Amino acid sequence: MYYFRLQQDKRFIDGLRLEQVSRDMEIKERNIVFVKEDGDKPVYLDFIDHPRRLVSDRLKALLEKYDDRLRFQSAIVTGRSTQRQDIYWFMEPGELDCLSGKTQVDAGGTCRRLVLEAPKVRRERIFRVAGLQEDVLIVRLDIAESLLRRTFTGLHLIPVELD
Repeated sequence: MYYFRLQQDKRFIDGLRLEQVSRDMEIKERNIVFVKEDGDKPVYLDFIDHPRRLVSDRLKALLEKYDDRLRFQSAIVTGRSTQRQDIYWFMEPGELDCLSGKTQVDAGGTCRRLVLEAPKVRRERIFRVAGLQEDVLIVRLDIAESLLRRTFTGLHLIPVELD
């Protein structure tokens, strides 16, 4: 089976930037998040991975079809000046301890070469990799293909090695 790292496409320099959202932010039942409006009109991407993973309503609907164990919390993304409101979802997939000894991490903790142990992955569909300083999201080939067949914006898929 093949796996891919799913991350936000960095080519979208005008991507949605959010106010007061951090990795350790407490997620409530109802979340209202404001868009930073400090320049051009922002691009509303379907996948945002920094500082907190957010997916559009359309992307959430697709991901739920592949993995019903995914947990989502709603967030209303609001542009103050444009008065635009969109439904997004905070997504926290399960974590899996599947790093291979061949994974290369530099002194700063950044992963230079990601290698997963195939027996530990066990045909999982969507998961985060445990044991890394950075938050890495992995999807299986069938999900990657499904994402690419649709017109989602802001996605970047990188093949991952299996050991």
